[in-house]
Amino acid sequence: MSFIENILHGKSIKRLRLMLDSLRTRDLSLQFNLDGMKGEERKLAEEMNAVINDFREGQLRQEKQYQYFDTLLNTVSDMLIVADSSGKVSWMNYSAVEGLCGFKIQHLNDLSAVDAELPATLQQLRPGIQQLVRFQPQSDSSVKDYVVSMSYLYTMGLTLHIYTIQNVQTIVQQSEADAQQKLVRVLTHEIMNSLTPIISLSDTLSDTMQQSNFRDEDMLAAIQAINRRAGGLMQFVENYRKLQYISAPQYDNVSVGNLLANLKQLYKSDCIHFKTENEDQLLHIDRTQIEQVLINLIKNALEATDGCCEPCITLSIKQQLRGREVCITVEDNGVGIATDVLDNIFVPFFTTKIDGSGIGLSICKQVITLHGGTITATSTIGKGSLFTIILPL
Repeated sequence: MSFIENILHGKSIKRLRLMLDSLRTRDLSLQFNLDGMKGEERKLAEEMNAVINDFREGQLRQEKQYQYFDTLLNTVSDMLIVADSSGKVSWMNYSAVEGLCGFKIQHLNDLSAVDAELPATLQQLRPGIQQLVRFQPQSDSSVKDYVVSMSYLYTMGLTLHIYTIQNVQTIVQQSEADAQQKLVRVLTHEIMNSLTPIISLSDTLSDTMQQSNFRDEDMLAAIQAINRRAGGLMQFVENYRKLQYISAPQYDNVSVGNLLANLKQLYKSDCIHFKTENEDQLLHIDRTQIEQVLINLIKNALEATDGCCEPCITLSIKQQLRGREVCITVEDNGVGIATDVLDNIFVPFFTTKIDGSGIGLSICKQVITLHGGTITATSTIGKGSLFTIILPL
């Protein structure tokens, strides 16, 4: 081997070592300058550059895929935590970060700041087992119920634990809405089929008896009573149908200021106050449906404060969870709602009003559920009530 060949061979070995070191350290910025190279030396350098480029493109694809799934999982409202068998946390989605401690934890034991028993509860979970826990999330001022579960993820020779923490209220509201829809479909079909001929026949009998010479006042009164009650049941069914045919939201971007401006035009009373931190904040909602919900809540608040010396109703809109949710509250200082009544106010046809249909708040709940949100109520007798709506942004 000549002197020149020895030099070229040595340079090629050096470049090969640099390439291998670049691959090992994942520093894929290395690129060999081909100027002045020729023959086998140039071909070898070109091959090395090609190998580095292939690794770089593969790394970019992996990073894009990671970013895609990371973004996807961060849009999930459930809290997700990934940890190894020792409890060391490798990943959390935004809901878990904001809902638990407000920052990314390093170990499951750090969750003792949220609830002393939560770390042990999570570490004792097994796949297929769900457990109910109660704690106050960092993003809320009240204690809530959650369902926690765990599943295994096997990757790169490791066994990871994926913990899911779900708000029970969200699950229950969705299940209730689905069950109510199924019940409404069955009842409206069966009752309408039975009532239609009853009303028709009672109308015919009543007309015939009034037009003929045969008159039995008792029988006529009974037939007319049947007709009235059947008509009342028909109206009842019509109210049921209103619950069934709530359309899917037609989403649009609506500013908070614009939404409140319309409500201010409807309600110019000095006792109603509207508050917001940012009138330019855009809400992704069905404007008509959400306005109807707020109108219903304000109407109820006005009725609750009727007779108060200094009635006060406040509708406020603010962001929470670092702008990922909007919180809408309607608060009044009215008579309040009894505990046994409060538990049933969202149940269809439950009402304490003499002339009430009992579907107003139920429709409100269905609209909010269709928007992917929740609606809750708290109240104290003699002090007033607070309705809270949480909607995703």
